[in-house]
Amino acid sequence: MLWQPIRPFEFTSPVVDVIRHGFLALKPLSTIIFANPYLRSKLTYRQVNERILEIPFVLARIKGLVLDIGSNESPVSLMLASSGYKVTSLDLRISSFNHLNIENIQADINNWKKPNYFDTAICLSTLEHIGLKVYGGTQIKNGDQLAIDNIYICLKPGGKLLLTVPASVQNQITRTWRSYDAASLKILLKKFKSVNINYGILRNNNWQIVSKIPEKFDFDPQMPSAVALIESIK
Repeated sequence: MLWQPIRPFEFTSPVVDVIRHGFLALKPLSTIIFANPYLRSKLTYRQVNERILEIPFVLARIKGLVLDIGSNESPVSLMLASSGYKVTSLDLRISSFNHLNIENIQADINNWKKPNYFDTAICLSTLEHIGLKVYGGTQIKNGDQLAIDNIYICLKPGGKLLLTVPASVQNQITRTWRSYDAASLKILLKKFKSVNINYGILRNNNWQIVSKIPEKFDFDPQMPSAVALIESIK
């Protein structure tokens, strides 16, 4: 069956089907595979990414006025706005959705601030890209630290930052994202009066919450296989 009148909006999904063989990913072959349930079952495998932990982690800890940084491919702003929260949605790219409870701002967090205004700031799988030449951003030395410092300024005293980033035993960097170890996270968040960190790790396509990353846990440069789930209080 090739008829497919509905296509999901392209938020980053926690669960995706990935075509097994590279040449089949070319259109129109990939379109035919994904539209046909039988071909999809035979020619793809299922991948579960870190969003499966990040989204519930964030939604369980929201209070007051919300700033969502790097919001464009995340459903969180829309979820919160639909539940009655007032959200400022900040991204380098123009937002593709609107809601009466969302103020969409196209800006770089390193060049934007609203001091002592927000109760909660969300930075979900975004900080690792800031300061790298990706998603419309520019190369900036210590761009991630500058972003954290600006977020801190935007929070009210007692406000919280809900931060998720790729994690690893030692700092790692690829062309498009960084992975943070415990020591570097401590430096990044040094201004906050309290920082609570848990980790999620991927094993056999299953995510699990742990208190720290095992010493022999392998770093995957293709996609994060561990994530830090951080609640920091100003």
